[in-house]
Amino acid sequence: MNSVKKIIVLGGHGETGRRIVGNLSLRYPDLQVTIGSRRAAPASDGTTPIVRIDTNDRVQALEVLSHYDLAIIALGPMHVHGSTPHQLCIEAGVDCIDINDSLVVAEQVLALQAVAAQSKRAVFTGMGFTPGLSSMLIAELADQHASHTGTYRIRACMGAAYGGGETSPYAILSSFRPQIATLVAGAHQSVPTPWRDGLERFSFPGQQVPVETIPFSPLEAVSLASSRSALAGVVSNLDARYHIQYLKQGFARMLARIQLSPQTVEWFARKFYKSGQKMKRKKDADPDTVLWVYPDDAPQRGLLVHGVLSSYDLTAAMACAVADAWLAGDLAACQGVYAVDHLGEDLRACLRRHLARRGVTSKPADIPGLTEQGLDFGWVASISSSDVRALRHFRCNWYTASPKHPKMVPLQKRFLLQSKVWKTLRSRRKGLSFLGFVLFTMRRWRQHFKALKSFRSEAVGPCAGWWPDITRDISMFTSGYSRVRDMLGQTLALQLYGQMFLETGRMEMRWLWPDPTIFAALDRPAEGVRDYWLAFMEGCQELGVLRYETQTEGNRLVCEITHCAYAAMFARLDCPELAALVRQMEHEALAYMASNSGLELDWQAGPSGTARIMLKTPLSSDRQPAEQQQRVSV
Repeated sequence: MNSVKKIIVLGGHGETGRRIVGNLSLRYPDLQVTIGSRRAAPASDGTTPIVRIDTNDRVQALEVLSHYDLAIIALGPMHVHGSTPHQLCIEAGVDCIDINDSLVVAEQVLALQAVAAQSKRAVFTGMGFTPGLSSMLIAELADQHASHTGTYRIRACMGAAYGGGETSPYAILSSFRPQIATLVAGAHQSVPTPWRDGLERFSFPGQQVPVETIPFSPLEAVSLASSRSALAGVVSNLDARYHIQYLKQGFARMLARIQLSPQTVEWFARKFYKSGQKMKRKKDADPDTVLWVYPDDAPQRGLLVHGVLSSYDLTAAMACAVADAWLAGDLAACQGVYAVDHLGEDLRACLRRHLARRGVTSKPADIPGLTEQGLDFGWVASISSSDVRALRHFRCNWYTASPKHPKMVPLQKRFLLQSKVWKTLRSRRKGLSFLGFVLFTMRRWRQHFKALKSFRSEAVGPCAGWWPDITRDISMFTSGYSRVRDMLGQTLALQLYGQMFLETGRMEMRWLWPDPTIFAALDRPAEGVRDYWLAFMEGCQELGVLRYETQTEGNRLVCEITHCAYAAMFARLDCPELAALVRQMEHEALAYMASNSGLELDWQAGPSGTARIMLKTPLSSDRQPAEQQQRVSV
């Protein structure tokens, strides 16, 4: 950014708009970001300036817009505003970015191509979740000619943990139609909604069974049917469907058969919003969002975006990535109206790099491979600065990180039931014999928990309240292990139990700590990993589960773990051979977290859960740009 720019976010009070405002303000402290709103309500952070703007008042709106360099249109519902905000921006001499999800508005905005080009203004439309991120994935697959027939399918899955914004229900309700508009043989066509065509169920990562999906009109169909599309002739057919937790396809089909009046739509929209606010408080409300785009009928050859974040976060990240590119001058040559597929391959690659810097990357949809890596909760996170303290679960450990993911317990159960130790146990203990094993294990659990009373009573400080949970978990683990040891002998029991512990722990640590791609997005990835891990160690020491000392010399840090409370508890319960497992789990997790950062790691395990860990960050001359240290794909 050569000079300070001014950006106005129209609809900056909304669910996505406020995220865009916050993300831009964090990334660019000197950037002048203003909220444009019909209501002059104070911003939630109390610092972002607000200006009143009414797009229905042309003179007033033009006067306001003329003071800005870029407008981000996050208004909703978009069908109410149409292309009026875009026309005002063009007339005011302001480039703009929108997150439009209305098919009608998409057609209106793309029709402004000649006017925008003549005015030498750039309009970037459909830069959100879908369209936007979905468009990027389609383009990346199409560039590889992944489909022999030009057919690409969009599948989106959204949890209910975020409740939704006030205008979101309008987009949902608009998708309940007896017919949808999509791309067929390269043309934008209306077809009967394929409610029951054999493709209505889809298996998303994190879902125990295939879920029903709702077909919708992909906005990409409008731009891809245009001769201006860089993918014209390459993408010929689109099929788009979504799943929202608790929303049943049967309900959507019922409403699709009814011609809803505007008043009825308003009533349903309010009901949807209120229901969403209630649903997000349910214990099993899912915080995950998945976007999966694939060619033909081959999901395994597609690309995935998956993380513990909302579709609003992903929408904001996409809009901000376009703003990043605009601020960097990467889009300076653009004049006219552009959807993602109207951009050349080089500009799309540029947007992928900016998205990666905001924590959004895709991975090949190799579900067994992702599961093997422990990525059951995805890898994407929304980041807006290089402040490691802003990352998820900073300074937290397993006990202090909250809230726990609702899928955690089912996953832990799955790891147990699929483990070799469980299969071995069931093969040797059947019927009443197995029941007896369980009852004796429960009895030993109570004995072990009682034996750890001194650890609970001696715990002091602000984290003392966690020790009943800590000793309960340890005693549960040792009771099961010691019973298996009685049956199989120590060597085999330790091998099988250790394997189950490390495999489960890998999954748990992937949830607890950010993905390597997140650290690679920071200005100083290696230092980010080091500081994040040290904060974890501080939290563990405060909890009382370990003690450590550090020494720093230049770019080299040595950490000595001198005491491990887990090892002490294992020894108290006559299972000292388990002492190394926790450090092994943490070693693997740290090595994975540092894998794209350039951080050198030397981990020397000692007895009784002690360890000597050396972390070496690159010297300045050794640094590589973050985007060169990871596979950037969206």
